[in-house]
Amino acid sequence: MKLFDLSGRAAIVTGGNGGIGLGMARGLAQAGAAVLIAARDANKAKATVAELRDAGGTAEFTALEVTDDASCRAMAAT
Repeated sequence: MKLFDLSGRAAIVTGGNGGIGLGMARGLAQAGAAVLIAARDANKAKATVAELRDAGGTAEFTALEVTDDASCRAMAAT
């Protein structure tokens, strides 16, 4: 029995390729959420996406600079 089930849900994790964001992305993926890693460092984020997928999760990456309004709008449109 899963105590925390996010199957069928989606999560956007800003900065999800390192530190606390990475921990949150891992936890959300383990709970069944499809995770979108939104971050600046594409190489680091792609490695995180691969890690989450290898562990059986669903993950994607989109570039994001949270201090740039246009970047935030583009991420939301994705």
